[in-house]
Amino acid sequence: MNNTDFKVTVVMPVYNAAIYVEEALLSAVHLPEVGEIVLIEDGSKDNSLAICEELSKTYEKVSFYIHENNQNKGASESRNLGILKAKYDYIAFLDADDIYCENRFENEQNIFLSNPNIDGVYSAVGYMNEPDGKVFTLKRVVEPKKLFHYLLRGTYGHFHTNGITIKKEIFNKVGYFNPELLLHQDSEMWLKMAFKGTLVGGELKVPVALIRRHEGNRIWVGQNDKTRLLLYQSFFNWVIFKKISVFNLLILVRKISVFQSKVLKMPFILVFIKNSFQALIAKFKKL
Repeated sequence: MNNTDFKVTVVMPVYNAAIYVEEALLSAVHLPEVGEIVLIEDGSKDNSLAICEELSKTYEKVSFYIHENNQNKGASESRNLGILKAKYDYIAFLDADDIYCENRFENEQNIFLSNPNIDGVYSAVGYMNEPDGKVFTLKRVVEPKKLFHYLLRGTYGHFHTNGITIKKEIFNKVGYFNPELLLHQDSEMWLKMAFKGTLVGGELKVPVALIRRHEGNRIWVGQNDKTRLLLYQSFFNWVIFKKISVFNLLILVRKISVFQSKVLKMPFILVFIKNSFQALIAKFKKL
């Protein structure tokens, strides 16, 4: 593969982001590695629909889609539609209220060129106008075969959706974003990809994208113990009959039990013992 083969489809779900979406798009549309930007307007209540339509007419790289009857279907189905419409072999994501930095794909391109068998590259993402703020990244280089374990534990941190570039074909291994999860569907996806695929670190220190904090951000609104419980329960249902080690299975069960004990207001140890017993029976019954 030469440099001209590395073209990325940027999938951008848009929901009530009329005041931000053009800035987000402009941060990506002129990057040489970006082959196209797929806007998915998700039934916004503001003027996003008209703006997306105008942007698709203005920039040759930009295409624009809506759900049937202009329904609001959420981030998962919007990203899934964008993936299905993508023309290029590499996929990246950008939330419509965030921006890419100029270095967004520099390391990714070189890593993919040097390692044709990998499935994805993740890089650091920071906060806009917060140079000393939190950075979503892994604090050390992690071997791909160990990434699932450390993401599950949270030992070295996590990466953000705006900072990962993946081969489109990996969705054939793990499926698409889970529409049953209203929140954390991206976290579940990265666990699936780390479990089934080969993801490597790119630029882990200098952010390649920036997140905007604001009250209307649907990703930040509503996160709580119950939504995190749903995340890990959903992933458990996906992974339990796959070749997950007993050690990692028990780490996952512990995650579930922590949030379940809080939601149900029950002692953690009782919940953990019950869940562990049921999980081990399910795993070995399959074997």
